[in-house]
Amino acid sequence: MLTLFRSFAKSPFALVIILLIVLAFAFTGVGGIFTGSGTAVVVAGNQQVSVREVAQAFERELQRVQTENPDITREQALEFGLGEQVLQRLTTFAALEAKASELGLAISPDALVDEAARQTAFRNPVTDRFDYSTMISVLQNNGMTEAQFRSELEGDLLRQQLIFALAGSVPAPEFLAETRYEVRRERRRITALLLDASTADEIEDPTEEQLESFIADNQDMTDRNGLPVFTAPEFRAITLVRFRLADFLRDIEIDETMLRETYDYQVETGQLGTPARRSFVQLTAADEATAQTVASRLEAGETAAAIAADMGLGEPVELEEVEAYEVPDSQVAEAVFGMSEGATAAVEGRFGWNAVLVTMSEDAQLPTFEEQLPQLREEAARADALDALYDQIAAFEEARAGGSTLEQAAAQSGTPIEVYAPLDQYGRDESLEIDMQRYTELGPDILATAFQQSQGFAIDLEQYNETDYFTVRVDEIIPSAPRALDDVRDVAEARWREIQVDTQLSARADEALEQLQAGEPLDVVALTTGGRTESTTTTRSATAPNFGRNVVSRAFSLEPGVWDSVQTGTGSYALVRVDEIIPADTSAISESEIATMQEELANEMGDDVLISLQQALQQEYGLNDGAVDRQLFARALGQDQSAQP
Repeated sequence: MLTLFRSFAKSPFALVIILLIVLAFAFTGVGGIFTGSGTAVVVAGNQQVSVREVAQAFERELQRVQTENPDITREQALEFGLGEQVLQRLTTFAALEAKASELGLAISPDALVDEAARQTAFRNPVTDRFDYSTMISVLQNNGMTEAQFRSELEGDLLRQQLIFALAGSVPAPEFLAETRYEVRRERRRITALLLDASTADEIEDPTEEQLESFIADNQDMTDRNGLPVFTAPEFRAITLVRFRLADFLRDIEIDETMLRETYDYQVETGQLGTPARRSFVQLTAADEATAQTVASRLEAGETAAAIAADMGLGEPVELEEVEAYEVPDSQVAEAVFGMSEGATAAVEGRFGWNAVLVTMSEDAQLPTFEEQLPQLREEAARADALDALYDQIAAFEEARAGGSTLEQAAAQSGTPIEVYAPLDQYGRDESLEIDMQRYTELGPDILATAFQQSQGFAIDLEQYNETDYFTVRVDEIIPSAPRALDDVRDVAEARWREIQVDTQLSARADEALEQLQAGEPLDVVALTTGGRTESTTTTRSATAPNFGRNVVSRAFSLEPGVWDSVQTGTGSYALVRVDEIIPADTSAISESEIATMQEELANEMGDDVLISLQQALQQEYGLNDGAVDRQLFARALGQDQSAQP
């Protein structure tokens, strides 16, 4: 969006607007102008955001979200912060419109008409031109009146006029682009003294007391999966009954005769294949002779527009990729859909004679029964399996309603029952070994539900995986507790050693840094510390073996000859020195590189301007959270019916 804004903003007018903005802030200061009106959720200068505006904007945004994600409910959208997003957008819009109004910016009626006419949704499908009736129909379908649309359109254009002028209106100076080039292409020759675990002195085995103390001090320590190392998770033993569509599909047999009948029905009702489409040009003629003449000229290659102008006919009508039912005249449709691409003809329609030229022809595509058979079989099997699944669920639930336990209801309905020894919420048993198959089957839904239940009670059936259902009973709960030392000894000792090595090498790196800064020769320090030296030459954004991002970043912050220390990992350190700074070759820079960097800088400057503008407007109009009438806002979202507008 920012790029779009900037593309309209390359004009001297932008400088005038920026100057006006600066002067406006200078003279008005940043005092809050917020004053409640009793009907506005937010007030910014002379602009208000009403309850109705918030409600309508939220409903439109909710409808858009639900179109993309049909499973999202209104409550979930509110929980995800959709209401706050809508409020933030409307508040920003109001502040921009208020500032534009203060600066005397305005939108002419002609500009509003032109902008409305450019909306493709408002075009007549036959003439492909702006049509007032079409516009009103589209607005009504979207729950808007003409006055509301005009108000929103005027606000949009005002905001654009203001933002276009600010977002990147001034190109970045060439010297800034050259400076960026110099920074990016500068290289540095770097030397490093590397210390890692291989250089550490031998660590004695820890005592029992040391390990116990280490474990007690690190109860929150996790493994690479983010799971506790020294604390056993809560375990739950469960009894599970589930109804899975896949289990029923295995027993389904389909009669192919029924599939043939289904195929024939789908063909008859137009449910299969893709329909025929045509693109054509149509000219209305006074009589058959005129229509024949026009058709002949179209066949000869003359354009419809030129023929219409020469013969005094009305404007040509062009329809693109339409189906037969979309052609207003059914007789014309019948003729056109009997023609091939490039064909012309004089056609008598319901309202008179026409000359037509078919510019695109796409015949209907209909799959054969054999081609459609796999899908037909799958759909029929699914339908039968669902019937069987629901029948078994009904029998199971009837038994439960009669007082049967899970085990009894499962036996009476012929449903398998599953009993699991204690598992944690990730499907691990008490060995804590990860079983991905078990977690895939249970973890995402069933275990998550089981860990929310009390012991001894089976829940009502719940749906999961779109077509499957389950009920679960928690039979035993084993609380989380510290693990025994013998169970975690190996892990604890390994972690303890890592920390001991890191502590030792950290002290050694500090000592080596002092020696190097004092002028000790590098080879001597390397010998006494057991480290190794390596060198590389790199740019600011590159890396090399043993010269990771943090090492290179530190090197580009140092002056030549200065030593510094960088931790590159647990038990791994690098002492870094810049030996030489190699400036960028500015003579090799091309005009295209300069232009690219100027554009990058202009975009970044535009982003900064827009962010600064928004922050300044929020401060000037007092648009903090206290400026929002939360009761009216809740009412707009349908959460509070007690507030009155």
